Amino acid sequence: MAEQPLYLQLRDQLMQRISSGDLPAGSRLPAERVLAESFNTTRVTLRQALAQLESEGTIYRSNRRGWFISSSRLTYEPVNDVSFTHYVAEQGRVPRTEVLGIEKMQASISVATALALRPGDDVFRLRRRRFADERLVFVETIWLNPCFLPSIEQQRFESLWKLLADKYGIKLTRKQITITPTALTGSVAAALGVNSGCPGLYITRIGETADGDRIEFDEEFWLHDVLTISVSTQQNH
Repeated sequence: MAEQPLYLQLRDQLMQRISSGDLPAGSRLPAERVLAESFNTTRVTLRQALAQLESEGTIYRSNRRGWFISSSRLTYEPVNDVSFTHYVAEQGRVPRTEVLGIEKMQASISVATALALRPGDDVFRLRRRRFADERLVFVETIWLNPCFLPSIEQQRFESLWKLLADKYGIKLTRKQITITPTALTGSVAAALGVNSGCPGLYITRIGETADGDRIEFDEEFWLHDVLTISVSTQQNH
């Protein structure tokens, strides 16, 4: 049997250090020069090994900050209708939301269709970044239907669920969810701090009330290595 390429041997050695806890989740790897010297290898071979670990979701790169050891993936269960803040905290992680801005816009055809409006009708676009243990995991754009949300632009948006319930008395009882593999490009890749073309997940969510009023259309772009999707079903006889 042919011997493994050097970069895969190096990948295995790094993986052993990660698995043993010598390099714990959330910690930063030493600089590439230091790593290359410690393993008596070239930086070219080291970068191949790091790229392999990145593709497997074991490490991730933060622009201008270096390489970090990935935490365990978050588990997302679409059938359980709970907020990001709730399920992240429930899994022992620390959630954080960064609001990037809200503005009034005219609805595109796709947004109007999602919110049961006419193209060109006014909508509000809310943009946020979401973190788990201070790692940025996804960016989102939420399109809000102003017909049911007067003065929505003047509110705080760290917890939209709480705002809808407390301020407007709205409970979203039905959601249409789609999950699609995608490539992260352009402004989305820039917002997530990754190179254009990196793999990701595109999740959309249309929220309705019990009366069928469509309140929000959420578009989320997730990093590929931070999320596991879990669905439980039960067969009815």
